[in-house]
Amino acid sequence: MRTVIKILFKIIAIPFIPALFIMGMIMSFFAWLSGRLLAIVSFMLGIGGLAVMIDGNVTAGIGILIMAFVFSPFGISAFAEVIANMFHSINGSLIAFVAG
Repeated sequence: MRTVIKILFKIIAIPFIPALFIMGMIMSFFAWLSGRLLAIVSFMLGIGGLAVMIDGNVTAGIGILIMAFVFSPFGISAFAEVIANMFHSINGSLIAFVAG
C-alpha cells in the first residue's frame, strides 16, 4: 500500500518538474536583466539623489537614493536570483524524489 501511494505522488510530481525549471529560468533571466539594465538606472538615480541633496531637499534626495538602492544589483536582481535558486533547488528535490 505504501509503495502505491509513493508511486501516485511521483506521478503527481512529474508535471511540476518542467514548470519549476521554466520558472527558474525566467527568474534567472530577470536577475540577469535587472543586473545589467537596472544598474544604469540605479547609477542615474544615485547621481540625481545626490544632486537633489546638494540642492537642499534632503528628504527627497534620501527617497531617490533609496529608489537607487532598490534598482541596484543589491535590490531587485538579488531578490530575483534568490527566487531563481529556490525554484532550481525545489526542482532538484522533485527530480530526486521521482528518480529515487
